[in-house]
Amino acid sequence: MQLCAITDRRRLSVQANEQPAEASLRQRLFDLVEGWTTGGVDFIQLREKDLDAPALQSLAREMMAKIARSHAKLLVNVSTPGSAALALAAGADGVHLAGKPVPGAARAVRQAFRSSGRDAIVSMPCHSLEDIETAWKEQVDLVLFSPVFEKLSGRLGDPEVSPPQGLEALHRASAAAHGIPVFALGGVTGANAPDCLAAGAAGVAGIRLFASDDWRQLRTQPPAS
Repeated sequence: MQLCAITDRRRLSVQANEQPAEASLRQRLFDLVEGWTTGGVDFIQLREKDLDAPALQSLAREMMAKIARSHAKLLVNVSTPGSAALALAAGADGVHLAGKPVPGAARAVRQAFRSSGRDAIVSMPCHSLEDIETAWKEQVDLVLFSPVFEKLSGRLGDPEVSPPQGLEALHRASAAAHGIPVFALGGVTGANAPDCLAAGAAGVAGIRLFASDDWRQLRTQPPAS
């Protein structure tokens, strides 16, 4: 089972009602990253939406220094292909293209990286088979399919919020991806992660899942057949 840990240093703080200083938030994040890399997490998605571009680039650079000797790959969450320059400057392994998949976006990111003599790992979020088709045509390296067990943040009924889609939708998405690794996202736990594999997912992703040590048991799960 492949694992993708998604960062959110404010949600990962020890106490939910705390307002810790930025230095404490970063230290907590770096402590988690050390555990992820030594424990065998495959991808770390740097998702810190409250940071401006210079601060995000600085944090990404620090993260790369932390994971340099591990097999984990750092993907920076960006909103547009043009923002990939931030990830490139920080030395990251690639990007997670947030938002609805757009034709040509992944190709633009790869071109930007290749112009600097590097290859990019590109991830996309998908919430429908239409999204999966776009990701497949773009030949991205991995897909985060959500929400599987838990609705997206926000109030149900809003046009940007989706209800849980369940394992059957995950199965259809994994089949439609035609070999592109699909990671289940949204309410994934140590208990239901094996069900995601059985549905065809290559791995699981999450924020809360990786805030404790529950994810460590997943390293023993066999790959999806």
